[in-house]
Amino acid sequence: MLAFLVAGCSAQAVAPRPTDTPASARTATGSPRASNDVLYVRSAGTSSAILVIDTRSGQTLRTLNDGAVSADAARVYWSESLSGATKTAIHLADLANGKELRTFTVDGDLRPAGNPITFNPLVGDRRLTNDGRYLALMSIPFQLDREWVTKLAVVNTDTGTIASSAELRGQSTYGFVTFAPDGRSLFLEQYGDGATRTRAFDVGSGKLLDLTGEGLVTTGFRTAGVLSPDGRTMFRLDTGSATTNCTSTDGPECIANGSPPYVVALDLVTRRVTRLMLPVAQRSGDFEKYLLWSLAITPDGSTLYAVNPALGVVDQVDARQMSLRRTAPITVARAHDEVITTIARFFFPVAEAKRYIIGGALLSPDGRTIYAAAHDGVAVIDAATLRSRAVWQPAHQIDTLRLSSDGRRLYAVDNMQGKLAMIDAETGASLGEVGLPYVSAILRIDSR
Repeated sequence: MLAFLVAGCSAQAVAPRPTDTPASARTATGSPRASNDVLYVRSAGTSSAILVIDTRSGQTLRTLNDGAVSADAARVYWSESLSGATKTAIHLADLANGKELRTFTVDGDLRPAGNPITFNPLVGDRRLTNDGRYLALMSIPFQLDREWVTKLAVVNTDTGTIASSAELRGQSTYGFVTFAPDGRSLFLEQYGDGATRTRAFDVGSGKLLDLTGEGLVTTGFRTAGVLSPDGRTMFRLDTGSATTNCTSTDGPECIANGSPPYVVALDLVTRRVTRLMLPVAQRSGDFEKYLLWSLAITPDGSTLYAVNPALGVVDQVDARQMSLRRTAPITVARAHDEVITTIARFFFPVAEAKRYIIGGALLSPDGRTIYAAAHDGVAVIDAATLRSRAVWQPAHQIDTLRLSSDGRRLYAVDNMQGKLAMIDAETGASLGEVGLPYVSAILRIDSR
């Protein structure tokens, strides 16, 4: 039966359809500029490290200890457990040459807060304030007397002393989100009771605070945050709840009970939150596509784009008024063998790792083009018209994107294949590929 089904689907797939991958998705031609950049990437394999990669040769030039990276991507703070895990040494190193600049010691078994896999590299490592003066540290959660215990500390990097600390106890664990730009508070996610709640930690008082407003609690999935240019507002997209079944209906009509995606804007200074609901039609019951939302913001902070090429939608949001300006369909980038793969999975289900898109959407330096990670390849969208221009690299499933400093080369990480695709950002022509271990972020690009 499977053979007949596959044969039938194969026959159908031969004839082109309007929804097939467009001609613009084919390999671009022309005379591409060779890549000669040096990339600093965060590798999150058995142990996290920063690899310095020569894109011309594909060789790893240096391997550095991973940690909290400064806003200018020039330095990294990494931790070392000492004295039977009763003290922690914080090392400061230069990213360019790996040279250690200084070391200080604090009490407790701590490390740079949060999971670096979830930080959007396009907005920097938020475990450090922009001026580098304060660093957030946390312990690994542990259980004591049937309660979870998480230790949190804010360190003054100038003096090497703890400026504020707290011990969070209860039935919840916590994840770090970001510092406020003034360094007076930081934001955490509280996990428990089947939901995730955003809370604030006041550095001056050392107290954990509740926030008010819609959009602070989620039971679904949220993207990594993007920041307004002044660093004051953090935007995230909540996918809502996937469409799973139907409510009671009258007759043959079926009303799905999922909720639509929405954008959450958190003012990191006033601690106020605003929520903007997106069209109901953009909800999805396809979990893989449901996870492939990305956000990008214009350099002046006026416009936010929410993109999901797997669902075939792009939204343009007024980031200051938090209103939806317009929405448009874009080319759905998908695998050529999607039907066959779906049938094969039905008969032979397998467990697959789900993609987590970080830095999956970005704007060209002139603001005219949006690049976004799709189900397959990179969707290229005209920012003025919100129309699809092309789909590049359809043989890859992209997890993160980054442009070179001059905007001429686009780097796309495919962790499924363990490759870094190098692309001419104007024509889409391939500049080659480099084999890499799992990479969660491209932290810095040096052109030479």
